[in-house]
Formats: sequence, structure tokens, C-alpha cells
Amino acid sequence: MKEFETRKHYRHRLSDEVAEYIREYAILHELPLQSASEAVERIVREHKQNSKNNFRLDHIVDSVTREVTNSVDALLKNSIAKEITKVRLGTNNADRNTQILIELLQGSMQNQNIEQVITTKDYKPEFMNEVEELIQERITKKKQKKDTTN
Repeated sequence: MKEFETRKHYRHRLSDEVAEYIREYAILHELPLQSASEAVERIVREHKQNSKNNFRLDHIVDSVTREVTNSVDALLKNSIAKEITKVRLGTNNADRNTQILIELLQGSMQNQNIEQVITTKDYKPEFMNEVEELIQERITKKKQKKDTTN
């Protein structure tokens, strides 16, 4: 505190709790007990400094949070884009293979002059169940392999 600083006299009413806090603060900081003014002034200065520090800290926390959020968002978008690309490529491949099979089947049916077909709704042969089970096993194994590599 500056020695030539002018000081004014004020009267305030304080709760017992606040008065006790000021007294404990004065004792802790080895200030004269008969003058609570110095303790109050120090408390106010500390409060001002802490408010500035808290503002700075809040600003830093906000900035870091914003940067982390932006980075995570960018990573997620990139990751999601890669996954969507994989799904799209897989779907395109399955579609292409299905079209090839349809063309082969149609060519075979025309070559054998087959005019009518019996659907699996009308009759489902045993080999169809075996093929479905085989395909389901392949899909399950591939999924398990993919899950263990991630």
C-alpha cells in the first residue's frame, strides 16, 4: 500500500461470521488486530487478483475446449467419411456381383429354354438351407475378424 494514499473513514455493519473471518485473516497474515482495515484491503486486493486470474483461466479453458472440440469433430468427420466410403465400396461390389450372377443365370435359363421357375416360396430344397448357413457363417467370421482388428 502506498503511504501517501488518502484514506477515508467508513462505517459498516458486518455479520459475526464476516468479522470473525477478517480477524482470522489478520492473525494468519500477522496484521495488527486493532486495525481490520488493512485485512479488508488485502482481502479485496486478493479478490480482485483472483477474479482476474479466474477470468484468464475461464478464457483459457474455453479456448482449449473449443480447440479440442474442433479437433475431435474433424477426426470424427474424417473417420465417418472413411467408414461410409468402405460401406459404399462394399455395396457397389455386392451389387456388381449380384448383377453378374443374374446375367449368368438368365443366360443359362435361356440356353436351356426354361420358361418357368419354381421359387423358394413354393419349394425350398435342402441345398438352399446349406448355402444360406454357409453364407451366414462367412459373414459372421468376417465380422468377428473385423471386430478383433479394430
